[in-house]
Amino acid sequence: MTITNDNIARRFRPPARFIWPDAQRCATMLCFDVDGETTALSEDPALARRRTLMSQCEYGPRVGVPRLLGVLSHLDVPATFFVPAYIAEQHPRMLEAIVAGGHEIGLHGYLHEKLAYLDEAAEEDILLRSLEILTRISGSRPVGYRAPWFEINPWTPDLLLKHGVSYCASEMGDDVPYFHENGLVEIPGQWMLEDWEQFAFNADPAWGFVPENCEKVFDLWWREFTAMHDYGCCFVLTLHPWLSGRPSRVQLLEDLTNAMKEKGGVWFARGREIAAHFRKHPKARRETDFDSVKTPGLTTL
Repeated sequence: MTITNDNIARRFRPPARFIWPDAQRCATMLCFDVDGETTALSEDPALARRRTLMSQCEYGPRVGVPRLLGVLSHLDVPATFFVPAYIAEQHPRMLEAIVAGGHEIGLHGYLHEKLAYLDEAAEEDILLRSLEILTRISGSRPVGYRAPWFEINPWTPDLLLKHGVSYCASEMGDDVPYFHENGLVEIPGQWMLEDWEQFAFNADPAWGFVPENCEKVFDLWWREFTAMHDYGCCFVLTLHPWLSGRPSRVQLLEDLTNAMKEKGGVWFARGREIAAHFRKHPKARRETDFDSVKTPGLTTL
């Protein structure tokens, strides 16, 4: 597909969906879901005996995270790391290194449990246990949450707000932040901006397909970024260190981030900063849903 400069100049550019700090055109939230060993153990604890499988998962905390912290420092950009509490217990110095690098620690379950199979009481127990563990090891109480598998229950927002969590990054119903009915901030993502669909592979249990070439993935993510930049959106990129901590994929992240910097007009932010900005400036969001109930404080087209 050939795109000329004239085509680009005549593209549809609607009003920005969100007003970002310092007149930036869009926000970028780099997320790392440090699932590590829970990738396998959450499916079946008996998989702990499968050494090759487990070593692939362990690569994330042991090799991927240190390497990714290095490139983030080199790029001088912040990130948000969503960490299952089990992983924090197994790799406490890794958690400390993330905090020392100036990055945010967010909640991500205890053993990467699928919330759809839990009742409210069980989910609350996991949340409280995870809060205690991450707070104790990291030295600060997490304010952000991403549900394992991105899947929350109808009661999840109330549980999060009840226990002092200010934002969730699990739903996919928009491409800018929005409020849940109870006032919890949602920073939505999407499957296209995930590395699992591009790079995951394991023979048994069967995960993923044939891993993609980094050039193809760069094109996919760059096209979405430039369009979101045009539309004033929030670019939420979700990576897993056991996948994106591999050398060529670290360079993919480096190339993508440098390209975003060169384009300009980008606010690189942690989840807690995006949520705080929205809370302070609720009129920053431009509502587009024709059928939405007009909400005080929200700008409509």
